[in-house]
Amino acid sequence: MSFIARINQDITAAMKNKEAEKLSTLRMVKTALMNFEIEKKGKANDAEATIDDAEALKVLQSLVKQRRDSVEQYTQ
Repeated sequence: MSFIARINQDITAAMKNKEAEKLSTLRMVKTALMNFEIEKKGKANDAEATIDDAEALKVLQSLVKQRRDSVEQYTQ
């Protein structure tokens, strides 16, 4: 199962279980992945360009790094 499919499945589960924080986080991740996919399509001029799991993992790692940097700045 790909990252995007898993995220969509987890979003549905979070909605059913009324887990607002988890749902918000998953939607943020999905948006970041969709934005990356749109950016990739624009650069490649290919309407069928999709991201694979390795690229999705890089996007997720960048999101984690951004959050860690934010926490570090806040604590200072």
